[in-house]
Amino acid sequence: MNYQTDLAKAKGHGSAHSGFSHWWLQRMSAVLLLPTGVYVLWQFLAMDNLAAMTVSQWLQEPVNAGILLVFTLSASYHGALGLQVVIEDYVKNKSTLLVLRTLVYGAMIGLIYFSCFAVFKLLFG
Repeated sequence: MNYQTDLAKAKGHGSAHSGFSHWWLQRMSAVLLLPTGVYVLWQFLAMDNLAAMTVSQWLQEPVNAGILLVFTLSASYHGALGLQVVIEDYVKNKSTLLVLRTLVYGAMIGLIYFSCFAVFKLLFG
């Protein structure tokens, strides 16, 4: 027979006091995604065609390259934060959780690296 109060049962199972920063970072990345995404979409719709040469010439302007880079960086970070929440909510096995979180952050780092490489390669020739 267990004679613990409800408060004693709940201790140690509550908030880890780290959720606000995660929530805030996700909102800030969404704030970055909105204007940069609208700008990139508007620019792509304004192009005559989306041939590689046309997009390459568009990316050789520093403002366009910078905005596209901010968009890709914030999109990959925002996506990784969202996937982390889904993984933590639905995966109960600790080792599977660790592997999936490592894969998500590895994919995010790889996407950031290749995005930076591609934009800088097109920007600087």
